[in-house]
This record gives sequence, C-alpha cells and structure tokens, in this order.
Amino acid sequence: MQEALEWRSIRVDRQGAEDLAVACGVPLAVAEVLTARGFQEAEEVERFFHPRLQALSDPFVFKDMERAVERIWLAKARQEQVVVLGDYDVDGVCSTALMIRMLRSLGLRVEAVIPDRVKEGYGFTLAVLDRVVEPHAPTLCITVDCGTNSVEAVKRASALQMDVIVTDHHQPAAERAEPFAMLNPKLELLEEQQVLCGAGMAFKLMHGVIKQGREQGDRLSEEVDLRSVLDLVGLATVADMVPLTGENRIFVRHGLEQMARSQWQGVQALLKQVKAAGSPTCGMCGFQLGPRLNAAGRMRSAEKALRLLVSDDAVECAQLAGELDRLNEERRLLERRIYEEAVLQLEERNATMRSGLVCSDRGWHHGVMGIVASRISRQFRRPAVLLTIESDDSAKGSARGVEGFDLLGALEVCSPFLERFGGHRLAAGLTVKPGEVEAFSAAFEEAAAEQLGDRELPAVLAIDAWVEKDLLDASFHDAMKDMAPFGEAFREPVFAITGARIVGEPRVMGGKHLRLSLDWRGQRLSAVAFNVGLDEVPAGQLAVAFTFEENIWQGRTSYQLNVRGMKPAL
Repeated sequence: MQEALEWRSIRVDRQGAEDLAVACGVPLAVAEVLTARGFQEAEEVERFFHPRLQALSDPFVFKDMERAVERIWLAKARQEQVVVLGDYDVDGVCSTALMIRMLRSLGLRVEAVIPDRVKEGYGFTLAVLDRVVEPHAPTLCITVDCGTNSVEAVKRASALQMDVIVTDHHQPAAERAEPFAMLNPKLELLEEQQVLCGAGMAFKLMHGVIKQGREQGDRLSEEVDLRSVLDLVGLATVADMVPLTGENRIFVRHGLEQMARSQWQGVQALLKQVKAAGSPTCGMCGFQLGPRLNAAGRMRSAEKALRLLVSDDAVECAQLAGELDRLNEERRLLERRIYEEAVLQLEERNATMRSGLVCSDRGWHHGVMGIVASRISRQFRRPAVLLTIESDDSAKGSARGVEGFDLLGALEVCSPFLERFGGHRLAAGLTVKPGEVEAFSAAFEEAAAEQLGDRELPAVLAIDAWVEKDLLDASFHDAMKDMAPFGEAFREPVFAITGARIVGEPRVMGGKHLRLSLDWRGQRLSAVAFNVGLDEVPAGQLAVAFTFEENIWQGRTSYQLNVRGMKPAL
C-alpha cells in the first residue's frame, strides 16, 4: 500500500462529468476522471477509447527520413553489410530486434551489436565501434535508441567509409554527431513525435522503408507485416517510461493486442515464464517482462535478451527465458543488498533528512545503480545519487529526482566535479572525476538545498474520483479497459469510497499482504492490500482508496480493489 500522509481529491467540473457520463455511457466516476484530464466531448472520448493505427503520422515528416530510407534501399541493391547498433536496456534491445527482423524480411544482410554496459558504456562509443568494424566490416551502421551525441564515433565511422543513420530520442547536447542521416524528434518541431521512445523511432524508420518499397513495387515490402513488431514497440514504450499520450498510446494499445497473439517465439516464452493470465497489460510489461529483459544488460550482457527476441527456435527461447528469469532474481537479491547498504550509510551519517542524498562504495554493481537510487529517492522523498567507485577513484552511477526538483540543473551546478552527465528532470547518469566523490557529494547536497530549502516533500495520494453511485463491477472495469493503457503522463486512476466495513477476518498472504472482504452500500467487494499488516487496518467504517482491477485465478475472472490507502471513514 502506498504510504500517504495526505489524500488530495482532484477538483472536477461535476456537471460536465455528469453530461459526459450520459453522452458516453460510462460510470460517473470514470467520467469525472476523463473530465479532469481535459475531455469535454463524446467524440473526443470515442477517439481516445479506440485509437487507430491509421492515425499514426506519415514517417516522412522527419526531414532526414527520405535520405535514410533511400540509403537503406541502396544497401539492399548493393548487398552491403549492415549493422544495427542498439542500447542494452529494454528499449534498445526491442528496437534492435525490430530492425533486425524487418530488415532481414526485406532481404538485407544485417547483424546486430549491443554495447557491454561495463566495458564499453552506453551508446555508440569508440570502444564499441571497434567491435562493429572488426568482425562485420559494414558500410552502413544504423543506431537505435542512441547515437545523437556520439560525435567521435560517428566521425571515426565516416573516416572508415561507413555511413551512419542515427535513430534516437534522447536530448541532443550542444555538440552533436553529424551522421549520414539523423532521425531524432527532439531535433524537430514535431509535437506528436516528441515523446516517442527508441523503438517508436525504429518503427518510424521501417514504416518509411516499407512504404517506399511498396510504392516502388518491391515484392518483399508487400509481403512484410509491420504490425507484427508492434508488441516490441509497445513493450519498449512502457518499459522506457515515456508519456503514454498521442502516438505512444496507439503503439501501446495495439502493441498489447499484438502481444497476446505474438508470432515471436521469444515473446511467447517470456509470457509463459511469468505465467501470464489474461491479456497482456502495461503492468505486466513494466514489472514482469521488462525487468527480465533488462536483467541481461544489467547483470551480464544484453546479447541474451536480443537472442531471445530474434530467435525462431522455441526450445532455445524457452531456455533463454529461463536464464533471464534467473538473472532477474540475481538482480533482485543484489539490488536488495546494495539498497540496505546505502540506507545504512545514510543512517550512520545522519543524512536521511538532507536535501540531497549521495551514497557511494567500491564494488557496487553498475547495473543496479539506477534502481537503487529510485528506491532511495522514493523512500526518503529526496533526490538521490548512487555511485560505484572505480579503481582510478572516479565513480559512475545514477541520479533520481523528485517532482519539483530540477535534477539536471543540480548536476550542472556540480559539473566542475563531473566528467560527464546526461538525462532528464527525473533521471540521469553521471561520471565523477577521480578523487572528487566527496566534493561532488557536498556540492550536490548544497545544490539540492538551494532548490528545496527546508521544504518537506509530503507523500500525497491523489484521489481522481470518489465513487458514490456506480456499481464496482464488470461494466466499471470495461470502462477502465477503454481508458487504458495507463503509465507515464497518464497514470492509472485512483478511486475512493467511504463507509466501507470489513466482513470477517482479513487473510494474511505471504506474511505481509492482506486479502479483505468489504461491504459497501450492499456490494460485497474483494480487496487486496500489499505490504500491509493487520495492525495497520483502522477499526470501524473505512474510507478506502484503490485502483480497480481484474483478477484471473484458475481460469475464473473476478474484480477487486487494489488498496492504496485506508483510513477511518469521513
């Protein structure tokens, strides 16, 4: 259950919500959520509930798209060797797999390279360029989910007579690469495409390639089905935590539908590994599938994750899915140990209430710095930095921010102590100069204090709507399914009821969760409260904050409240 010091009800135009509920035929509480999020007309809601692939924009709105597409068709005509270079996270691996599958379907000679997180670092570096050149000797390299700021690597590739097409979505630096073609929405005034992830951009490129191929009568372009890779795009979009608005909503809605009937053995093996019941969801992608794919790049090499997504051998995919599952469990144990060590550091220094939190140690695994920094930041509601100290006394790690805090601005203040840093307002990666960890820590704490002062950052639980007249049943859930997918910039609504009472004794599950039966206005409601002890349940009538979800168990479907907060009834 989410810790909440304060429940805040989101204000809504009640009359407008009532009118929208009638016009759209949805429960009033759902209409209140829609109204609060800017919907006013039934036609808007209809388009939102039923996003269409046909609404995706023309890929050729990108100024370098035609140049990139023509270069790929030239590579096919000449039978050139092509290399796709991706990142080691879910977005990078899915983007690479998408490109490999589509380009091979079109008859191109193509191989893939993914950097080693520890040895080669993020993106298109000089170190990974050597591994691109040595075995493959390509004349065309296509980057996915990286490359915008890879100035030196792109220069070197050009000197080696290798054209580079960059597809990326990361923020450009003051000095950026000058490849053969650059496809990055952050460099163009394209509002809808600004929030695409790496896989979304890879899809755009392949959409352009296939579109031109069909216009020119290419037989393979007519046969290839671009919709077959929407499951990879949807998974990457959720895992990369980009806003689920505009075209991303289209990608995720159709990607989840495609995932349910995926033709890729690797995706099927992953779904079996997590014992998926019912239709794939954003939660399944974000908390089950994504972490397993990420575990490969975090703990070892992302090559296993890529092999899983490009292999058509069911036996191999089942084996790889099992290996990723074991790596993910190893990652969880490692994360827990480092988290406990980091908290102990803060407590020993009496630092838990400082404005900015910095923890460092030798030997901490690079692959979990971001996850642990996120946990520390959430627990203490402070910006946090986790660093692993290298043999030369430099340090590499991750920073995580909080709402209302400019993380990149704080790191900019600390730049005299940094070799490099990059990211966005809530997450960043950084490298501290040798011997400067203590100085950086002091500077970061001071920068955080400058922004936050003595302000407490309370844990707030936003209540989207109080349910008063609606039945919490299958029809309510159907309306929620139409509103989905939920994620970044379009979070899952939290509803609340008051006057509920517990029926019978709560059942403890797994030693730390509760299964409850509630009576509310004559409805018997099933509820689950995670990480809640019996002593935390208030006596008497309750106000309950929750998300409403489907529960599938042994082939039977029911509906339940996933409790986010409980307190005495208002």
